[in-house]
Amino acid sequence: MRQVKKTVCDFCQNGCHLGVSFDGYQYQIEYLTDEAPNYGRLCPRGNSANIVIDHPKRLSYPLLDGKEITWARALELIQEWRARCRPEEIAVVYSRGLTEEEIGIVWAFAKELGTENLVCGYLEPDNGFAYQLAGVKRAQLAELSSARAVLLAGDVFSKSPVAARLLLEARYADKNSRLVVVDSILTRQAGFAHLFIQVKPGTEFLALSGIAGIIDPKLKIDVSACAVQCGVSQEKLQQAARILSGAQQGLVGAAMSYGRVDNPLLFSLCAQLVALKADKPFVGFAEAVVPEGRLSFRDFRHKIAENKIRMLFWFGGLHPYSYSEVMPDLSNVSFRVATSIFRTNQTIPGLLLPVPSEFEKKSRGETLWEKVEREPVANPVSGSRLIVEIVQGVTNKVLTGMKVNPAKVVRVEEMVGMVYSSLVPEPRTVNQESGTINYLLLGERRAIGLGGFFDPQEEIAINPIDAGKLGVQNGDWVMVKTRTAEEGFLVKVSQAVPAGVMLVGVDAHKNRRLFSVEFDEQTGSSRIPPTKAEVWRAQR
Repeated sequence: MRQVKKTVCDFCQNGCHLGVSFDGYQYQIEYLTDEAPNYGRLCPRGNSANIVIDHPKRLSYPLLDGKEITWARALELIQEWRARCRPEEIAVVYSRGLTEEEIGIVWAFAKELGTENLVCGYLEPDNGFAYQLAGVKRAQLAELSSARAVLLAGDVFSKSPVAARLLLEARYADKNSRLVVVDSILTRQAGFAHLFIQVKPGTEFLALSGIAGIIDPKLKIDVSACAVQCGVSQEKLQQAARILSGAQQGLVGAAMSYGRVDNPLLFSLCAQLVALKADKPFVGFAEAVVPEGRLSFRDFRHKIAENKIRMLFWFGGLHPYSYSEVMPDLSNVSFRVATSIFRTNQTIPGLLLPVPSEFEKKSRGETLWEKVEREPVANPVSGSRLIVEIVQGVTNKVLTGMKVNPAKVVRVEEMVGMVYSSLVPEPRTVNQESGTINYLLLGERRAIGLGGFFDPQEEIAINPIDAGKLGVQNGDWVMVKTRTAEEGFLVKVSQAVPAGVMLVGVDAHKNRRLFSVEFDEQTGSSRIPPTKAEVWRAQR
């Protein structure tokens, strides 16, 4: 008889409950129909927990330049490399895939090494939700069902199937309920909206700041300028403000995607500002929020470029090269140590150390709705070691994890005082010699994406007008070139994207390479905005 072990899915912060059983041969997902918030329903990522545990590419031995070595030799090498570097020449980077306790251990490890080069390597837009506007109420799960006026910025339904179900039930429970959606793409979520405010890509935060300025004129926000820059009528912003502020029960939700948001910090804060001024709770639908380190990733890259970093530790569940621009940077680092759940398709220079997946270790943390404690539902893969064990092997000490708070509180005065910048696509230009056209390329994070287990994401959504200009139709092949990469796609003609804009999935790493990582020169915060792309018809 199968014994079912219960846990809370750790692939994102929706807090879905699931069970995992083992029959002596393989693991299997069990659906807990009595457990909130998902009541047995799981997105394909949640359904893949057993795939992660049993995946044939699981890493079970340390690798040195792609070749298996023993743990004893790996730790010996780390000691040798460490002895050849001064503390200020060592950097410690951490990303997602770590528990709250493990991040604390990594902070303590950097302190033990004597380095201030402690860096957050999670650059996804979601980290904009780490900034919290003072006075904003956090939404409770029950408030999704009771909401009668909801404003959603970004594609919340794709980010949170749990929220989608509850919000749709609330929408149809009362004929007076109203749903407002602010987005640049006509998503399925937008199809359910009573009011859809389709803005120019990257300018969602301007529409949100305009709505907040209408609700509270004391903010002295130039609503007219916001409306012009985001490409919508001021009346639509006024209508959204009336809907939200006029309802007794409601909420504001927001979601961001790689390659879709120009300024994650302002996107998050402006959505929260609307909630604050409308006196509604707020929820930011993030897959993960990872606390910032002592050194910004921008300054970390500068130090690498200046050959100031000779040894690098990169802690996380996946290999560190999710961002294409990081690879060339790291070639300047002499000694590299990274952790991973999987073997990589490419040889990773330096040491790659196997670690357990989220389902194979105990942890405590926080979902969007509550604090949770997770028990392991599977035995760790043979040969893998916990972060605390790796750190102890390097330092020969049992370190006490430091307390790390991911949230950063921002006052309304600070937020309103920030400079609003807009991302307005430049006019498309035709290259007369090649016949190619420059477009604005956006990314879409889909609920089914997980390391290529499901959708290869070979399609690109193209407006019918642009399909006509390019002479393509459904199933044809086009090439897309940005300043960072070139990739081929199958055409999907769709009214969901406006003319001049194209959309690709960004769960596949080959597609992520098309977008570049940029950094704010004042704050050092990262952003992965929409990007210009050259597109032309091609043969597969």
